[in-house]
Amino acid sequence: MAVNGSLRTAGILRVVYKQVSAGDLRKLQAVSNDAPTGGGARDFRLPYREFDPVMRKLLPHTKQLQRVRGGGRKVVHFPCGPVKYRKSNGTGAIEVELLWEDPTDTRPTEGRIPLIHKHFGLPKTDPELGAAFFLLMQHKTEVRAHYAYERDLRAGKWDGELTYHILSCKDSPSRRAKSSVQGYIDCVAEVEHCHGIADD
Repeated sequence: MAVNGSLRTAGILRVVYKQVSAGDLRKLQAVSNDAPTGGGARDFRLPYREFDPVMRKLLPHTKQLQRVRGGGRKVVHFPCGPVKYRKSNGTGAIEVELLWEDPTDTRPTEGRIPLIHKHFGLPKTDPELGAAFFLLMQHKTEVRAHYAYERDLRAGKWDGELTYHILSCKDSPSRRAKSSVQGYIDCVAEVEHCHGIADD
Protein backbone atom coordinates (compact mmCIF):
# COMPACT_ATOMS: atom_id res chain seq x y z
CA MET A 1 0.00 0.00 0.00
CA ALA A 2 1.24 3.50 -0.82
CA VAL A 3 2.55 5.58 2.04
CA ASN A 4 0.92 8.69 0.56
CA GLY A 5 -2.69 7.46 0.50
CA SER A 6 -5.73 7.91 2.72
CA LEU A 7 -3.73 9.34 5.63
CA ARG A 8 -2.44 12.27 3.56
CA THR A 9 -5.91 12.79 2.10
CA ALA A 10 -7.17 13.13 5.68
CA GLY A 11 -4.53 15.77 6.40
CA ILE A 12 -2.24 13.52 8.43
CA LEU A 13 1.46 14.08 7.77
CA ARG A 14 3.14 11.55 10.03
CA VAL A 15 2.33 8.80 12.53
CA VAL A 16 4.53 7.17 15.15
CA TYR A 17 3.14 3.98 16.71
CA LYS A 18 4.29 1.76 19.55
CA GLN A 19 2.70 -1.34 21.03
CA VAL A 20 2.23 -1.04 24.79
CA SER A 21 3.92 -4.21 26.02
CA ALA A 22 3.29 -5.90 29.35
CA GLY A 23 6.57 -4.41 30.58
CA ASP A 24 5.52 -0.93 29.43
CA LEU A 25 2.24 -1.30 31.27
CA ARG A 26 3.97 -2.36 34.48
CA LYS A 27 6.19 0.72 34.26
CA LEU A 28 3.21 3.02 33.71
CA GLN A 29 1.49 1.43 36.70
CA ALA A 30 4.68 1.98 38.76
CA VAL A 31 4.89 -1.69 39.71
CA SER A 32 8.15 -2.44 37.90
CA ASN A 33 11.67 -1.19 38.47
CA ASP A 34 13.51 -4.22 37.19
CA ALA A 35 16.12 -4.04 34.45
CA PRO A 36 14.38 -6.38 31.96
CA THR A 37 11.45 -3.96 31.67
CA GLY A 38 13.60 -0.87 31.36
CA GLY A 39 13.82 0.48 34.88
CA GLY A 40 11.31 2.39 36.95
CA ALA A 41 10.82 5.44 34.72
CA ARG A 42 7.22 5.86 33.60
CA ASP A 43 7.98 6.54 29.95
CA PHE A 44 8.03 4.96 26.52
CA ARG A 45 11.35 4.00 24.92
CA LEU A 46 12.04 3.97 21.19
CA PRO A 47 15.22 3.11 19.25
CA TYR A 48 16.89 6.51 19.07
CA ARG A 49 18.76 6.26 15.78
CA GLU A 50 15.72 5.18 13.80
CA PHE A 51 13.11 7.38 15.45
CA ASP A 52 14.96 10.63 16.19
CA PRO A 53 14.46 12.21 12.74
CA VAL A 54 10.69 11.70 12.70
CA MET A 55 10.24 12.65 16.36
CA ARG A 56 11.96 15.96 15.68
CA LYS A 57 9.43 16.65 12.94
CA LEU A 58 6.53 15.94 15.30
CA LEU A 59 8.06 18.02 18.10
CA PRO A 60 9.72 21.00 16.36
CA HIS A 61 10.49 23.23 19.36
CA THR A 62 13.37 23.03 21.83
CA LYS A 63 13.53 22.98 25.62
CA GLN A 64 16.67 23.17 27.75
CA LEU A 65 16.87 20.95 30.82
CA GLN A 66 19.66 19.66 33.03
CA ARG A 67 20.45 15.99 32.72
CA VAL A 68 23.34 13.68 33.61
CA ARG A 69 25.36 12.99 30.48
CA GLY A 70 28.93 11.76 30.23
CA GLY A 71 29.14 11.34 33.99
CA GLY A 72 28.15 14.90 34.90
CA ARG A 73 25.23 17.31 34.82
CA LYS A 74 24.82 19.22 31.57
CA VAL A 75 22.24 21.42 29.90
CA VAL A 76 20.62 19.34 27.15
CA HIS A 77 18.44 20.66 24.32
CA PHE A 78 15.38 18.44 23.86
CA PRO A 79 12.82 18.49 21.04
CA CYS A 80 9.40 19.35 22.42
CA GLY A 81 5.99 20.45 21.25
CA PRO A 82 2.29 20.61 22.06
CA VAL A 83 0.27 17.40 21.81
CA LYS A 84 -3.49 17.08 22.22
CA TYR A 85 -5.20 14.10 23.81
CA ARG A 86 -8.88 13.37 24.32
CA LYS A 87 -9.52 11.81 27.71
CA SER A 88 -11.34 8.49 27.74
CA ASN A 89 -13.73 9.69 30.47
CA GLY A 90 -15.33 12.15 28.07
CA THR A 91 -14.17 15.32 29.82
CA GLY A 92 -12.76 16.76 26.60
CA ALA A 93 -9.34 17.29 25.09
CA ILE A 94 -6.22 18.46 26.90
CA GLU A 95 -2.97 19.84 25.52
CA VAL A 96 0.39 18.89 27.01
CA GLU A 97 4.01 19.68 26.24
CA LEU A 98 5.69 16.47 25.12
CA LEU A 99 9.45 15.92 25.24
CA TRP A 100 11.69 13.62 23.24
CA GLU A 101 14.79 12.88 25.32
CA ASP A 102 18.07 11.59 23.93
CA PRO A 103 19.79 8.44 25.25
CA THR A 104 21.16 8.33 28.78
CA ASP A 105 24.57 7.02 29.75
CA THR A 106 23.01 3.76 30.97
CA ARG A 107 20.72 3.23 27.97
CA PRO A 108 22.74 4.59 25.03
CA THR A 109 20.51 3.35 22.20
CA GLU A 110 17.10 4.48 23.48
CA GLY A 111 15.27 7.76 23.19
CA ARG A 112 12.37 8.26 25.54
CA ILE A 113 9.02 10.01 25.80
CA PRO A 114 8.62 10.84 29.51
CA LEU A 115 5.55 11.30 31.71
CA ILE A 116 3.27 9.09 29.62
CA HIS A 117 1.13 8.17 32.64
CA LYS A 118 0.71 11.83 33.62
CA HIS A 119 -0.11 13.12 30.15
CA PHE A 120 -2.20 10.32 28.68
CA GLY A 121 -3.18 7.94 31.47
CA LEU A 122 -3.16 4.18 30.96
CA PRO A 123 -4.49 2.15 28.05
CA LYS A 124 -7.37 -0.23 28.59
CA THR A 125 -6.31 -3.74 29.59
CA ASP A 126 -9.34 -5.77 28.50
CA PRO A 127 -7.91 -8.94 26.85
CA GLU A 128 -10.74 -8.88 24.31
CA LEU A 129 -9.33 -5.63 22.89
CA GLY A 130 -6.06 -7.33 21.91
CA ALA A 131 -2.80 -5.41 21.73
CA ALA A 132 -2.83 -1.73 22.68
CA PHE A 133 -0.90 0.81 20.60
CA PHE A 134 0.18 4.33 21.50
CA LEU A 135 -0.09 6.67 18.51
CA LEU A 136 1.30 10.13 17.83
CA MET A 137 -0.43 11.57 14.76
CA GLN A 138 0.80 14.78 13.18
CA HIS A 139 -1.98 16.66 11.42
CA LYS A 140 -1.45 19.82 9.38
CA THR A 141 -2.12 22.07 12.37
CA GLU A 142 -1.50 19.93 15.46
CA VAL A 143 -0.21 16.65 16.90
CA ARG A 144 -2.64 14.32 18.65
CA ALA A 145 -2.04 11.27 20.85
CA HIS A 146 -4.30 8.22 20.92
CA TYR A 147 -4.50 4.71 22.25
CA ALA A 148 -5.70 2.27 19.57
CA TYR A 149 -6.60 -1.38 20.08
CA GLU A 150 -5.99 -4.38 17.86
CA ARG A 151 -9.64 -5.42 17.84
CA ASP A 152 -10.71 -2.00 16.56
CA LEU A 153 -7.97 -1.96 13.94
CA ARG A 154 -8.95 -5.38 12.60
CA ALA A 155 -12.62 -4.33 12.63
CA GLY A 156 -11.87 -1.39 10.33
CA LYS A 157 -12.58 1.35 12.89
CA TRP A 158 -9.40 3.27 12.04
CA ASP A 159 -8.05 4.69 8.78
CA GLY A 160 -7.28 1.89 6.34
CA GLU A 161 -3.74 2.97 5.54
CA LEU A 162 -2.88 3.37 9.22
CA THR A 163 -4.37 -0.04 9.98
CA TYR A 164 -2.47 -1.68 7.14
CA HIS A 165 0.93 -0.43 8.29
CA ILE A 166 0.45 -1.20 11.99
CA LEU A 167 -0.98 -4.68 11.49
CA SER A 168 1.51 -5.52 8.73
CA CYS A 169 4.28 -4.67 11.19
CA LYS A 170 2.65 -6.71 13.95
CA ASP A 171 1.92 -9.71 11.75
CA SER A 172 5.19 -9.71 9.78
CA PRO A 173 6.95 -13.10 9.87
CA SER A 174 10.22 -11.20 9.34
CA ARG A 175 9.97 -9.23 12.58
CA ARG A 176 12.50 -10.42 15.13
CA ALA A 177 11.06 -12.71 17.80
CA LYS A 178 9.90 -10.91 20.94
CA SER A 179 10.64 -7.48 19.43
CA SER A 180 8.10 -4.78 20.24
CA VAL A 181 5.78 -3.57 17.48
CA GLN A 182 6.89 0.00 16.79
CA GLY A 183 7.34 2.09 13.71
CA TYR A 184 6.35 5.20 11.84
CA ILE A 185 4.66 6.40 8.68
CA ASP A 186 5.95 9.60 7.05
CA CYS A 187 3.44 10.61 4.40
CA VAL A 188 5.49 13.67 3.40
CA ALA A 189 8.71 11.78 2.73
CA GLU A 190 6.68 8.76 1.56
CA VAL A 191 8.54 6.31 3.78
CA GLU A 192 7.49 3.89 6.50
CA HIS A 193 9.46 1.94 9.07
CA CYS A 194 8.62 -1.17 11.08
CA HIS A 195 11.33 -1.73 13.67
CA GLY A 196 12.58 -5.26 14.12
CA ILE A 197 12.18 -6.52 10.57
CA ALA A 198 15.07 -8.93 10.09
CA ASP A 199 16.76 -7.01 7.27
CA ASP A 200 16.24 -3.43 8.54
